[in-house]
Amino acid sequence: MKIVIVRYGEIGLKGRNKKYFELALERNIRNQLPGVRTRTTGGRVYVEAGDYSLEDVKKVLTRTFGIQNFSMGILVGFELDDILSTSLGLAEDEVKKGRKSFKVETKRAYKKFPIRSMQLSAFLGEKILERFPELHVDVHNPEFRIGVEIRNRGTLLFSNRLPGPGGMPVGVSSNGLLLLSGGIDSPVAGWYMLKRGINVHAIHFASPPYTGEKAFEKVIDLAKVLSMYNGGKELMLYDVLFTKAQLAIHRAVQERFSLIIQRRAMMRIATEIAHRMGYKTLITGENIGQVASQTVENMTAISNATDRLVLRPLIGFDKIDIIEKAKKIGSFEISTRPYEDCCTVFVPKEPATKARIEDILRAEKNIDFSQLVNEAAGLTKLYRIKLGQVMKVESLAMDE
Repeated sequence: MKIVIVRYGEIGLKGRNKKYFELALERNIRNQLPGVRTRTTGGRVYVEAGDYSLEDVKKVLTRTFGIQNFSMGILVGFELDDILSTSLGLAEDEVKKGRKSFKVETKRAYKKFPIRSMQLSAFLGEKILERFPELHVDVHNPEFRIGVEIRNRGTLLFSNRLPGPGGMPVGVSSNGLLLLSGGIDSPVAGWYMLKRGINVHAIHFASPPYTGEKAFEKVIDLAKVLSMYNGGKELMLYDVLFTKAQLAIHRAVQERFSLIIQRRAMMRIATEIAHRMGYKTLITGENIGQVASQTVENMTAISNATDRLVLRPLIGFDKIDIIEKAKKIGSFEISTRPYEDCCTVFVPKEPATKARIEDILRAEKNIDFSQLVNEAAGLTKLYRIKLGQVMKVESLAMDE
């Protein structure tokens, strides 16, 4: 039987609440691998792969937050011949990868098994050396390990530990609404919040005809990427028509304040949707000093437009670090497609970099934001995305 041994890190520190986090991790694994059986015991989650290939299971676990590392295992009985042949098979796989040193580690939880742990490790190590003379034993820094666990159900054998993404299971830290542009930063910000257990959904502001279909395709594809990391849950993308609000701001305010007030309008609309749909926080990809709107003073003025907690996970990152993470998670090539988003429309030549809130409020006096926000929210489309696929597109129906 194919069994994967999943080990968690931070979950183990949760004390009496640990079971809640373990169950969330199991549920997120099953969401992505329907039909598999999972159980948690002894600080590990055991996944019975069933009809899935171990490679398919590996792909899922490497993107499932809450997992520190995992091992591909095989469950056999207590017959020594079965244990030996499985150990040799695992060793052969590692030899094919060019490994040269190994160690056998045995744990005998089932005490009725007649061979002690050290004896079994020595026996298996000897047989592996006989079969693969190019190998040598290294008990301190082996290139691979053969793990053997004698349990009540049988003998579980596995080789090297593969890294998981760490963090917390998605869904254990409430929910948030990510302001998702077509750029590099915001999808990476969403990824980091998923890693902290927040159930992330997204909102995008489009400005047709100034932004086209290709620009929105970027955003859909970025949302698909994020949906591969959210534990198999449905990711909702809210597509907001922002043109009318953007034009009203452009006509009514001094050019140098227009960018900040556009961002405040986005915050107002996102807050309205967050109120009606139950999101506890807003998430942005803002980064100190990266562009004119991202000074401390300007971000303070932008945050003033919402009563929701604004999370900025990239606030202190270097741009090169953000780019490297974008490449790793699969969003960089999408984000760098040459299509503009609404944030690049009507960009002032000399934007204010240290805006005072009193100046911003004075500039906004001639704009009816209540009407603009309600109209934009009412025209919003909702895209339901799951595991990289758009499942449904609908008009947004919100409870007043």
